[in-house]
Amino acid sequence: MVDISTTYMGLPITTPFIVSSSSLTETAVKIQQCAAAGAGAVVVKSLFEEEIEAAIEEDAGGTDHTEAGDYIRQLQTDAGITAYAHLIRDAKEHVGIPVIASINAVTRNWWEQYVPALERAGADAVELNISRLPRDYTQSDEDILAFYTETVRAVAQRVSIPLAVKIGPHFTNIPALVDSLSWAGASTVVLFNRFYQLDINLEKLTLTSGSPFSTSQDLALPLRWVSLTYGRSKAELAVSTGVHSGHDAVKALLAGAQGIQVCSALYKHSLAHLTTMTTDLTSWMEEHKFNEIAQFRGKLSQKRSETPEQFERLQYIKALTGSA
Repeated sequence: MVDISTTYMGLPITTPFIVSSSSLTETAVKIQQCAAAGAGAVVVKSLFEEEIEAAIEEDAGGTDHTEAGDYIRQLQTDAGITAYAHLIRDAKEHVGIPVIASINAVTRNWWEQYVPALERAGADAVELNISRLPRDYTQSDEDILAFYTETVRAVAQRVSIPLAVKIGPHFTNIPALVDSLSWAGASTVVLFNRFYQLDINLEKLTLTSGSPFSTSQDLALPLRWVSLTYGRSKAELAVSTGVHSGHDAVKALLAGAQGIQVCSALYKHSLAHLTTMTTDLTSWMEEHKFNEIAQFRGKLSQKRSETPEQFERLQYIKALTGSA
């Protein structure tokens, strides 16, 4: 009998499958459903800074009174944090799996000021969803990297629970960033954040949204960077985006993933798909005579390759030349 239990952010989980932040985890009832379906952990739907800011603007009603505006801002922010903390408490009372809070913000003080409240609410860990698309040409690479690392450092000084950082793929040197985030206090780095997908309507000449869902083909990008980064930093790595089957999960684990966040596949196939993915993972392990995940995690990473110097270019050259 194979054992697919593992740890994530230092927390014991019964399976490596983690339901990522989404409407699938927006209520305590839905979190219970995730746990019943076989999730090893859940990341609660993110608390978005912009959502609370929008509510503040609506309640302020265009007031130009600074003191009144500040009062409304504080009321709305406190109400948002209080409601989110209540969700975490409620979920913790009804499930036995780790409940990971998530804050998606764009200003550093948001994470610094409000993450401690989530720890007090009972969150087992916190995921900092730093979804800043590097689009401002006035910001240097150093400025962007400093924002990430200083944010993590500031939050880590205020809480004792583990921190994960979910990042996008648009960086010059992802392994170096992972290492910097680790030194700043992150126990886990999640690769990658799925940014809003853009499309263009050629008939209406308007911008439209692309598909919000990933496919198995999207797994290629996190696989590359997990396999190149595994074992070279103290931070553990999680894969997010592109895991749609148990075999996709095996690939992520072979590359070096500690945890596997799943979302699109569950929207497409329902939460029951977690059972199918678990069965596929277990069957593969039995077929290849692995009793536990630790026996093959990172087996196909660059660090464990016999030809690490060729790891980044060998497959590329073979594809171009057609050689075996």
